[in-house]
Amino acid sequence: MALEALGLDTAQTAVYRVVVERRAMAAAEALATTGLPESRFTAAVDGLVAIGLLHTDPSRPGLLIASPPDLTGVTLLLERSRELHRARVALTELAARYRDAPNYADPLVEVLPGLEVSRRLSEIQSQAEQEVLIVDAPPYLTVDDSNPVQIVQMRAGVTYRTIYDRLALAATGGLERIARFVDAGEQARVMDHTPAKMMIVDRRWAMLPQQRHIVLSECGSVLVHRSPLLDSLLALFDVLWMSALPMAETGSDHILSAEDNRLLVLLLTGFTDEAICRQLGVAKRTVARRVKQLMARAGAETRMQLGFQAARLGWITAP
Repeated sequence: MALEALGLDTAQTAVYRVVVERRAMAAAEALATTGLPESRFTAAVDGLVAIGLLHTDPSRPGLLIASPPDLTGVTLLLERSRELHRARVALTELAARYRDAPNYADPLVEVLPGLEVSRRLSEIQSQAEQEVLIVDAPPYLTVDDSNPVQIVQMRAGVTYRTIYDRLALAATGGLERIARFVDAGEQARVMDHTPAKMMIVDRRWAMLPQQRHIVLSECGSVLVHRSPLLDSLLALFDVLWMSALPMAETGSDHILSAEDNRLLVLLLTGFTDEAICRQLGVAKRTVARRVKQLMARAGAETRMQLGFQAARLGWITAP
């Protein structure tokens, strides 16, 4: 229970947790149980009494009584929510005044130093309400590039469409990372070589590295606001999306199984049999057998014909 969301500090949270488990507790026992310094404990109790989470009984000195969390706590949470709404309204008004100030020019492009990239990337993703478009390629900000914000936003209903460069699949654990996002609801496609690496949020912002093949935290990035430049980046994404191969969700009703879909994607984006073996964790003989089975299903005599037939049969087009 994240009581800090109610405005409680760590000491108040510790005291309230201890007392609420017994409904009522002697102050001396609560002090010993929490292990807090006496001055900090006293301040925490006073704060909890002031907001109604604890109360005392004059007829029983030294006894702390917890208020029901589902009543008092919910009331405090609603008030906190109203305060946050008022703060958001105030920030919106201040932003409008900022834009109306003399000599203000709305920046079309911001240059972000390396140390700012991670924070701003999470910040603009967290503000997404509809759709995030990504062209993904290494090198990444972190070793696993887990992007926890993406998982949270997809659960909240934000659509993610990602085009993965072949190098993203070739990276250690690349297929597993992509499968995790796809299974969580991401629409994913793959292409042999992406001309740019970027993220576009709600068609309002786009973030790109200043240098393609250098880690973002070292080279910095540019943040593009609404402008003809952003429109061009959106058009580029649409063209790349139409050209890329779709990745199937595990257990989906795709015409190919997820395993065969990944094999086909790796094959058609230029991976050698040896590289496919490493990515799928299977023997070279298994890869050859599965490719032969796909060729038989597609009525293809060569691997080149397999690509043509896969497109004709709808194996590599959008669902």
